[in-house]
Amino acid sequence: MPILINVPYHMVEKNIRRIKDLGVGIEIYINNNTIEEIDKDDLQTLSKILDDHGILRTVHAPFMDLSPGGFDRTIRTISRDKIKKSVEAANLLRAKAVVCHPGYDKWRFDGNVELWMKGSIDTWTEVIKDAEKDVLVILENIFEEEPSNLIALFDYFRDRNLWFCFDSGHFNLFSVVPLKDWLLPLKDKIREMHLHDNHGKSDEHLPIGLGTFPFRELKTFIRHTKDILFTSEFHSESHAQESIKNLREFIS
Repeated sequence: MPILINVPYHMVEKNIRRIKDLGVGIEIYINNNTIEEIDKDDLQTLSKILDDHGILRTVHAPFMDLSPGGFDRTIRTISRDKIKKSVEAANLLRAKAVVCHPGYDKWRFDGNVELWMKGSIDTWTEVIKDAEKDVLVILENIFEEEPSNLIALFDYFRDRNLWFCFDSGHFNLFSVVPLKDWLLPLKDKIREMHLHDNHGKSDEHLPIGLGTFPFRELKTFIRHTKDILFTSEFHSESHAQESIKNLREFIS
């Protein structure tokens, strides 16, 4: 099972040797401003470097201030265009996937899932058209307290290139329903997991086992899965080695 770590775009090339030595792939995070400045030739050059070193990669799209399912057409257009540029970057990088945030939370949408669904269908219909056939478009859970909005969206796109990334840290912070209520309905759409831990109070991005997420229950589930990318999302250099080690042990 492939293991990846999250690396900002500007840090990738200068850390190639270290990434190679760690024996991991990378999820390349491209922020809102970088996606507007990025050079296509530079992406193709980086893709060749990663190929030469045998490094698997995905892309994490920008998310700050974006609302791909938003009501405001102008904001939704800006969001869609930045995400489409991220898909183009993933194509040029020959990445396995591009991971995006779906942008729903009950407070900003006043619980109006239908409003969010309408905008989301509009956005993701356009986005997935741009992805090359081997590049998965993946949405991760963020503020969702339960998965019904994502289940509905994935049901709409059930035979198309829109997939689910389960984020353990976000589940631990926001979910009010058991883990099985997420995993079982979405099991056929899961193509990636972001695995990190916290104590349910803030998004600490700790190594597996240092917080309160029910990893034993998740391990039982993943024994019956295949074709999933596992990404360690540590945000502190001091957690790098332990995060990678714990993830390797968890999926072994």
